[in-house]
Amino acid sequence: MKNPDEIKEIKSKLNTSELADIQWLHTELGNFLDSDGVSSDGLIKLENMTNTLNNLRRTYTQRVISLM
Repeated sequence: MKNPDEIKEIKSKLNTSELADIQWLHTELGNFLDSDGVSSDGLIKLENMTNTLNNLRRTYTQRVISLM
């Protein structure tokens, strides 16, 4: 069983899923910047990126609060 310090250390690092989401956001933003057209596909991509970022922000905020 892990002690409280080990648990706190684990919670204070981004997990692989969160890192993958950040990498995906980075890639999608790069692709979005490369395209200069305005389209419904672009809007869908923006909406997906916004949802992913909001989910990441929520879990990150919860983790910060739990570490306090």
